[in-house]
Amino acid sequence: MFLDPEFLPVHEALPALDVFADIPAARAAVSAASGDGRSDSAVDVEDRVISANGHPLSLRLYTPASRSAGPLPVAVWTHGGGFVLGGPNAEDATCRRLSMELGIAVVAPDYRLAPENPYPAPFDDCYAALNWVVDQADALGLDASRLAVGGHSSGAALAAAVALAARDRDGPRISYLHLGYPVIDDRLTTASARAVTDPRLFNRHGAEAGWRMYLQEADPSAGYAVPARAENLRGLPPAYIMVAGVDPARDEALEFAARLSAAGNSVEVHLVPGVPHMFDVLAPAVRVSRRAVSAWTAAFADGVGVGVDCERGHG
Repeated sequence: MFLDPEFLPVHEALPALDVFADIPAARAAVSAASGDGRSDSAVDVEDRVISANGHPLSLRLYTPASRSAGPLPVAVWTHGGGFVLGGPNAEDATCRRLSMELGIAVVAPDYRLAPENPYPAPFDDCYAALNWVVDQADALGLDASRLAVGGHSSGAALAAAVALAARDRDGPRISYLHLGYPVIDDRLTTASARAVTDPRLFNRHGAEAGWRMYLQEADPSAGYAVPARAENLRGLPPAYIMVAGVDPARDEALEFAARLSAAGNSVEVHLVPGVPHMFDVLAPAVRVSRRAVSAWTAAFADGVGVGVDCERGHG
C-alpha cells in the first residue's frame, strides 16, 4: 500500500478504529469536531425548517455576507458519514468556504440518518431539499439555472442519486455534479475494496457496515438506493469525480466515471495517488490535500459559471 510521504506521519498517528461499532459515541465525536454553523464576517448562515413529504426537514443556507447584485448560483451539498453520521455542522467548513470563495449560496440538508431511518429516507430528504431550492429561488435571490449538487463519501452517493432522480422525474435541471471519493456501490467486489484493510483507514469493513445500515431491507437494485447499480446513466450533468488512491471505493468510483463517460456525459476525473478516503479531512494542511481541494474548487466554480481564483488559501 503506497502512501504519499507527506501523509505517512498522519497515518502513523491514527488509531485503529471501528467507527460503526458504537454509533452514539461516533456521532458524539463527529459533533465535537464539527463547526458551529454561526454567521461570520464573510458568510451569513441561516437555519431553516421546511416540510418534506409530510415531515420537518432542517437545512442550512449559506450566502456570502457581501453578495453581489443579482441572483446567486447555488449548490445543494449532501454531507458524508456513511449514511449514519454527521450533519450540516460536520461539513460546515466546506460549505462556508464554497460560499465565501465562489460567491455562491450553499444549501446543506440535515437529512435523516440510518440505521434509524434507512433508504429511502435520507435520499428523499436530499431530493426534497433540491426541489425546495428551485421552488424558493426567486424569494431567496438564487439562480436556479446555475444549480450544482455535490457531496463527499456517502454524500456523493446521495448527490448522484439526486441527479438520477431529477433526470427521471423531470425535476430540477442540475448544471453540475461533484462527487468526492464517492462510496457509490454496495457490492464491494473490486480490487481496491479487497486491498484496503488497514484498520486505521476507511476500509471494506466500514463500507459494508454503512451500506448494511442504509439499505437494510431495501432492494439495492431498485430506485436510487445504489447509484452504481443504475442501468441508464445517460443525460446526467457534467461531473467532476475526485478519487483517493488508497480507498476501498477507488475502483468503483473509476468504474462509475467510465460508465458516465461511455453514456455520453462530460466527466472529469482526478485520481489523487497515495491518499486514503477523506484524506483532505484527515490532513488538510499537507500539499496533496491542498492541491486536490484547489483543483476541485476551481472545477466547481466553472461548473456553476463563476470565474474566481481558487488557489488562495490552498496552494
